[in-house]
Amino acid sequence: MIISVQNEHALSESIRILKSGGIVVFPTETVYGVGALSAKTNAVEKIYKIKNRNRSKPLLLHISKSESLELAQYVPPEAIELVKRFWPGPLSLILKASDRVPRNVIGNGDTIGFRMPNNPFFQKLADAVGPIVATSANKSGNPNPVSIKSAYEQLGNSVDLYVDGGEIKNGIASTILDLSKDRPTVLRIGAISVSEIESVIGKVER
Repeated sequence: MIISVQNEHALSESIRILKSGGIVVFPTETVYGVGALSAKTNAVEKIYKIKNRNRSKPLLLHISKSESLELAQYVPPEAIELVKRFWPGPLSLILKASDRVPRNVIGNGDTIGFRMPNNPFFQKLADAVGPIVATSANKSGNPNPVSIKSAYEQLGNSVDLYVDGGEIKNGIASTILDLSKDRPTVLRIGAISVSEIESVIGKVER
């Protein structure tokens, strides 16, 4: 089902589907994401399958509150400064996962990524259901979707609900910064540049 973000039932229907173990495609400020609740193990596994995603690549926790960083073992000072500067926004932070994070979310590793999209619909959705395990709504290796049409063409009826927020003008995925090691390391350069990150926390590895 495809529903406009302007529809008065878009939020309640998204909440219902996620809580019942379904999968929802939703808009962010960068690209469309596809997500499920971490407690719904089968839904999380389904995301890996429909994307043909390698299990070595963990999914991201999309959050609406910085308090959700408590799911990490440790939040370094650099992360706190970056959160103040860039969240909500297109920066994903990789931290060591605590034992409260379900294993199916972190894949074969021991880290978890956090992202706080700057999108009003997403913020309301995550406020209602908590952190959403998500990634871009495309087949692995394919272009990131900036429209519902593009997301649907790739994922089809394997998704329970598509929330159409219109075409996303950015189209550049979030920058991913790994803070789980001794030196901050950029894993993917996206909407936020390396120089912007370094202006906050100093030199980073690439």
